[in-house]
Amino acid sequence: MARLAAAAKQQVRDRLLVSAAAQFAEHGLDGANIDRISLDADCAKGTVYNYFASKEELFGQVLAEGCRRAVERVAKVPEGGTLQHRLVALGEADVAELRDEEPFMKVVVREAMSFRPRTYPLVIEHLRPYLQAVEEVLLPGRERGELRGDRPVAELALLFVGTLTLLYVQHWGSGGTWPDLSDIPALAVTMFLDGARGER
Repeated sequence: MARLAAAAKQQVRDRLLVSAAAQFAEHGLDGANIDRISLDADCAKGTVYNYFASKEELFGQVLAEGCRRAVERVAKVPEGGTLQHRLVALGEADVAELRDEEPFMKVVVREAMSFRPRTYPLVIEHLRPYLQAVEEVLLPGRERGELRGDRPVAELALLFVGTLTLLYVQHWGSGGTWPDLSDIPALAVTMFLDGARGER
């Protein structure tokens, strides 16, 4: 019985996170409405507060969920192959996640790009494991001389993630006219390597 109760609570929590992600993606932290989040999750008004102490805590958990999914998709990128091949695979995994979980991705992107003192530290805190996973993809390329050696790998990882992020913003901002989501992985890798490739 306790297991069923715990499973039911987890299902409600998951529904609240999905609903909150959609609200935060559309309205931001300030504009998101807690009662609307509860109702959209098929819960009574104010149910959010049974699971999260504040709107800020809920926002942090939405960010954490989006970033957890990001780390999982990096982990699925196959090992081996050239740096370019692995980066394209990473971009394709990213785009696949965006297609499946767009509200979560929009929250992370929106808040990362807005640089609001209230939320940016949360984004960076939760994004750190994802950036470290990207570094692990980049390190073998650095060792083979495929990446420039004058910048730390941590900065190059941030540059690659930033390139993907800017292309997502352009995709959403253009109403999907350019770039197409399917074109983003190769485009991001080309843009990134043009600036980060080591001397040949």
